[in-house]
Amino acid sequence: MRPSDILIVGGGMVGAALAMDLGRRGIPARVLEARPPEWPAADEPPRLRVSALNRRSIEYLQEIGAWSWLDQARVADFDEVVTWDISGEGRLSFTAAELGLDRLGVFVENQHLQAALLAAVGELQAVQLDAPAATLHIEPGENGPALSLEGEGLLEPGLVVAADGAMSPLRDAAGIGVWEGDYDQHAVVASVRPRPLAGRTTWQRFTPEGPQALLPLADGNASLVWYVKPAKARELLALSDKQFIHAVEDAFPSDLGLIDVLYDRGSFPIRRRHARRYWQGNLVLVGDSAHAIHPLAGQGVNLGLRDARDLAARIAEAHRKALPVAHSPMLAAYERARRPDNQLMQSTMSLFHWGFTAPLGPLARVRSAGLGLAGRGGWLKRRVLRYALEGR
Repeated sequence: MRPSDILIVGGGMVGAALAMDLGRRGIPARVLEARPPEWPAADEPPRLRVSALNRRSIEYLQEIGAWSWLDQARVADFDEVVTWDISGEGRLSFTAAELGLDRLGVFVENQHLQAALLAAVGELQAVQLDAPAATLHIEPGENGPALSLEGEGLLEPGLVVAADGAMSPLRDAAGIGVWEGDYDQHAVVASVRPRPLAGRTTWQRFTPEGPQALLPLADGNASLVWYVKPAKARELLALSDKQFIHAVEDAFPSDLGLIDVLYDRGSFPIRRRHARRYWQGNLVLVGDSAHAIHPLAGQGVNLGLRDARDLAARIAEAHRKALPVAHSPMLAAYERARRPDNQLMQSTMSLFHWGFTAPLGPLARVRSAGLGLAGRGGWLKRRVLRYALEGR
């Protein structure tokens, strides 16, 4: 690789979007992704992991030319979000109509979005896509990690982008520490076909154990999310399908209705992480390698796409000025731009978690009153909605 080239390690949704953004600008890049893209078949039920894309993310995907690669039959619009607390009457509801929009956002399967992005990247002359890539060997180095690819040898790009996830080996090899914490929760996730069918409303109910949520998917299907203690998650996953369905129907609000089909289920631990720096030498972090937040509001991928957008624009500016792609003032400016946004969302989600999982009692009445006040809050409600939709 040449000193002007960019190596993106990790071709997930964020890494692939960054490659797409750079490639459309004619900036040389290479993507190493361990697994080949997995397109869901047209008649395949929804896969387990899904993401909510807000309006700003949708516009970004359209801007870089990736949106048209999605199978729109597997993309689900939502135009209302309803939130309430199990202990009170207060409800907070956001609708697209309040802002004169036809939707608040969409839900899409993670693997579907990743496959669409990688397919689009594969058509770009400026980008080399290795998916699946050969084994990458990573060793600590003076100016960032030293990288060698099995069968190829030493790689010496001008800039290495760590898009390799929350447990980022690249971040660790660079000696970049993280602030982290455990919420002592697992998210039990199930893809289902509910009765009645899911519409265009996302709802979330807070309980002392943790939130319960329904995310509408394409064709009337839904993703159910149940935040519980790790031991409870293990118990739920050990149940038979029939027992699991009964457990969910008994515990979830009546808004769910019944479950006709359980397609798949699983769980994952909930942790927060934030890198102490976003760059070191010629290495820069994006997405989950830089920050991982509570998935309560589904903002993780939106933050990652904002990282990609900002970094691509700064790299393009460095190219225009004939600066090195790892120009340290440019990387420092990227961190200054992105850290406050990511930190604000992480802190907000943590406050929601601790506030709404506190035991019932006097605080429960405050929570319920707060939701009711926010629901009638005019300017405050519009401000929160704008941030959720646009990230600003």
